[in-house]
Amino acid sequence: MGNSKNEEIVWVKKAIKGDKEALGLILEKNQAYIYKMAYIYTGNQQDALDILQEAAAQSVDAIRTLKEPNYFLTWFCKIMIRQTGKLFKNRQHEVLVEENQEWVDRAGLIFTDSTSIDILKAVMTLEDKYRLVLQLYYYQDFSVREIGQLLELKEGTVKTNLKRGREQLRKILGEDYYDRSR
Repeated sequence: MGNSKNEEIVWVKKAIKGDKEALGLILEKNQAYIYKMAYIYTGNQQDALDILQEAAAQSVDAIRTLKEPNYFLTWFCKIMIRQTGKLFKNRQHEVLVEENQEWVDRAGLIFTDSTSIDILKAVMTLEDKYRLVLQLYYYQDFSVREIGQLLELKEGTVKTNLKRGREQLRKILGEDYYDRSR
């Protein structure tokens, strides 16, 4: 496995130097993970494929800006997040609802499939600004600071959006949802 990671870093370094085939190999090798993240960001297959295509096209030119080859996937996911933001800005407040397999709480609780589906459906009905910060915080383990930098928001705004997003989830799911689901 370590050899595979070293090989991938070699591909990233080649891609940074302009080797488009190497970039294609990296994206192909990581396509399952990249698609899963795109799906989490958008909530449906077609939008996930659209932002993947846009992010891949943008990465061809932007790969030269990647400073640390070990962080290729993080860098690529940031491009997808920006693409997702553009997509949702263009649509305004379209509600997207799809299912997901598992939701892991920051405290380490793993919810059952039915609770994770309930939670994801509720998350997907939130306004974009709340949904995106919740997804980055809980699914991606981004810190408040990292979310702020990524979305170009002040840390206080990120904290406010997290709090308001959680409050809206409580309203949607009901105050006693966690007690009922156990």
